[in-house]
Amino acid sequence: MIIYALRHMNQRLEAAAHGRFFRDVGMVSFVRLSGGLLLFISQIFLARWMSTEAFGIYSFAWSWVAVLGSFAGLGLAATSVRFLASYHTLGDHDHMRGLVRHAWRSTISVSLLIALASWLAFELALPNSPYLPALRIAVLAVPVMAVLNIDAAFARGMRWMGIASLAEQIGRPALLLLLGLVLVEVFNIHAPVAFVVACLLAYFAVTCAQHVVVHRRLGKALGAGAIQQDIGNWRQVSTMMLLLNGAQMLRINGDPILVGALLGPRDVGIYIAAVRTATLVSFVLTIMSVVAQPNLSAIHARKDDQALTEFFATVRRWTFLGTLGSGIVLCLLGELILAQFGRDYIAAYPALLILLAGHVVAAAFGPVTSLLIMSDRQRTAALILGVATVLNALMTFFLAKPWGVNGAAFASGVSLIFSQLALTTVLYRKKTG
Repeated sequence: MIIYALRHMNQRLEAAAHGRFFRDVGMVSFVRLSGGLLLFISQIFLARWMSTEAFGIYSFAWSWVAVLGSFAGLGLAATSVRFLASYHTLGDHDHMRGLVRHAWRSTISVSLLIALASWLAFELALPNSPYLPALRIAVLAVPVMAVLNIDAAFARGMRWMGIASLAEQIGRPALLLLLGLVLVEVFNIHAPVAFVVACLLAYFAVTCAQHVVVHRRLGKALGAGAIQQDIGNWRQVSTMMLLLNGAQMLRINGDPILVGALLGPRDVGIYIAAVRTATLVSFVLTIMSVVAQPNLSAIHARKDDQALTEFFATVRRWTFLGTLGSGIVLCLLGELILAQFGRDYIAAYPALLILLAGHVVAAAFGPVTSLLIMSDRQRTAALILGVATVLNALMTFFLAKPWGVNGAAFASGVSLIFSQLALTTVLYRKKTG
């Protein structure tokens, strides 16, 4: 259904002189869909290779890494994509070299500091926690993930879409599966710390490979020469992107962290199975958002409000239809899919239905966050997503204890719908104001 929707949109947009929008859609969609499926399969195998409690410990640790890694990047990844693309169009290689140097050095230094501070915080706050051994290893991945993200951003800014996506979307889960298979079949190891180490090694390997490829191509494209830096402008944009991306990652990963803290490893393992399965539906909105951003930005720059409205309406319609269709399939097959994680995970089916309902309702609003960002309203988007993150955390805190993982799922769904509704309200008030 997603592929059909993309093909239909491509035909309509080409007829409307928007054909450039889909120049890279085929690559991005294929890699993201393939990577999403591969990541989901890897989660199933990890759950089957470990006990429910061990899988919960593993998932809790990597939820923390996802949050810390988003802040370690300082918002420079999204900023690099935006400015590199602009400088590349203008042929301004001096600023491109300056941006790459600044973003790289800042990412390395800040990510190392965050990893060290996090390690110390976990040691002090969780001295007897079952999560601590896994967290000690997982925090080492924070600078690795930050480097992976910034190098991928450089590639996206240069329009090297395949290079930008393959390492994270395909390489990491594939290598993790291979390393996990070795742990189980060769060494008969099922401890969560061992799989955290395997995931860290997978991240490190694909990050090194991507770094070599990206910077070799950057060296050829940019060559040697003078360096110019507009650090004040870059930091102004990156601050907003940091708040925006941080809020998104906290909203996505905050409830698994709270479930792990409030209910324990077994419950967070079960909840993660529901979240990972529901993510198969959210990929529709994710893909539509990614492929729509360049065209939204271009139409906004032309100040063609009618074309922008028509284009967004098309994207929103296909986003909702794709999400609804996928959601119906997962509702029907949900218990069967969860059973692939293990018998304990069938208990996540009610939480899965709640999460699916939230994703379907949210998809009805379309990729409104992308529209606000591409129309220079990232400050408003960051504020709303920040409020949604706080709402999600508060609701999870109060509902997880009495309702278990179903309460956490309800909190996640409500906060997602709230953010989409608030973003849409701001969007249409701006239009009518």
